[in-house]
Amino acid sequence: MTVPILEVKGISKTFGKVKALDSVDFYLQKGVVHGLLGENGAGKSSLMNVLSGIYIPEQGTIKIQNKKIERLNPELASSLGIGMVHQEFRLIENFTIKDNLTLSKANIFLENFKEAYLKYSEIFSLNSSYNTLVKDLSVGEKQKVEIMKLIFKNSAIMLLDEPTAVLTPQETSQLKISLETLSKEDEKTIVLITHKLKEIKDFTETIFVMKNGKMVAENLQTDKVSDKHLIELMMGEIKTMSFKKDNLKGETKLEVQNISLINNDEVNVLKDISFNIKSGEILGVAGVSGNGQVELSNVICGIQQEFNGKVLINSNDVSGKGVKSRKKLNLSYIPENRLGVGLAPGVSVLDNSAIREYFKASYGPHLSKGKMLNYLNDLIKQFSIKAPDVKAEISTLSGGNMQKLLMGRELISNPEVIVAAQPTRGLDVSAVESIHKLIINQRDEGSAVLLISEDLDELFKLSDRIIVLYEGRIIKEVDIESANIESLGLAMAGINE
Repeated sequence: MTVPILEVKGISKTFGKVKALDSVDFYLQKGVVHGLLGENGAGKSSLMNVLSGIYIPEQGTIKIQNKKIERLNPELASSLGIGMVHQEFRLIENFTIKDNLTLSKANIFLENFKEAYLKYSEIFSLNSSYNTLVKDLSVGEKQKVEIMKLIFKNSAIMLLDEPTAVLTPQETSQLKISLETLSKEDEKTIVLITHKLKEIKDFTETIFVMKNGKMVAENLQTDKVSDKHLIELMMGEIKTMSFKKDNLKGETKLEVQNISLINNDEVNVLKDISFNIKSGEILGVAGVSGNGQVELSNVICGIQQEFNGKVLINSNDVSGKGVKSRKKLNLSYIPENRLGVGLAPGVSVLDNSAIREYFKASYGPHLSKGKMLNYLNDLIKQFSIKAPDVKAEISTLSGGNMQKLLMGRELISNPEVIVAAQPTRGLDVSAVESIHKLIINQRDEGSAVLLISEDLDELFKLSDRIIVLYEGRIIKEVDIESANIESLGLAMAGINE
């Protein structure tokens, strides 16, 4: 084996009593696309933050191009050719593509920008002038610009954190080709961090697996390892499930009639949306992030009360009413933004668990801590929530455990209507399976479910029907028996064939 372009040995990093990295070894070969797998809390992000110079490890060594680095910091990491694309975009919306690509002092294409832009915009199939403002780009186009920023900063090692989360299936396939081209023609070394096994298998040449802060598998050859083995390495044996869809459907529980919404910027974000969902039915909503999904959820759940059209729950018109009245009609909402909308930051795990009960006033005028603790303990047991201190702030829980608490709190009372937005985003395989089973159980109990997801595999697995939102409009509706990923992917990009 050739000398790695980057090598870390015995890296350890501790936060309080939690050992985020426990004597981790990791190495990268030049010009190879690597995959990094692991559950939430496995240590993937901590390791990437060490490589980016954000975290300083207590133990271990870091070598870049066989040279030992004594104390890595973000500026030094960047100068040594390490760059990272985070899940949240770090673009300046009111600047042009060119401004964003050339803003860094490390830009290597000052003299021949047009030539470089032509080359890489072609590799990424970015069909926009470099004078286009970033705010006018689609979400997928912004992702391409983020990755191109690393190239223009001369990053030889590119760390990509969930880069396909905002892409259509067609854009995901194009990204695969783009990364292959970068690794082969430019000899870029790429790390793909994702929880999606399909993408790890499609994109990468070699795979590393982390569990509980340790590296449990190194340099597995992608074409020789099975999904089952990867899952077992991450979390032990997991049985994935398929679900029947021949359950009884009942009366209409949720009706959305001709909903239109103009936001504060005078943009028409929802355009004449109509659908209904019956008891025992799951309606899936597909679409790239930013096409009206959040606004639709807020209208249905009463957060957004200024709109045109009607929302009916069990034939009750709730259009002019707020959140509380809809919860009284047994509607539950699992929002896309789990911390801030679903859960209250700065508030304890215990108090967050009881927010839904506050609406019912089931604890009487004075809250009973004993009843609250019993209720929380039921949630923890039923939904396998890891909460070492129930009095600690909710933000001390991992993202996966926050989502489990939110799901459990909203679903434990068997709601009649459920609006679930991105319910498994960021969860590991085991948690995803348990959430899917929970949603199906609610369906079988008679709930009407609106499932909003950017994961088409999830929508195909759970939905009875799927609608596609594009620029605030329903561009396609299809029964699951006649749906296919290619046509839905095209509809997500605005092409309805």
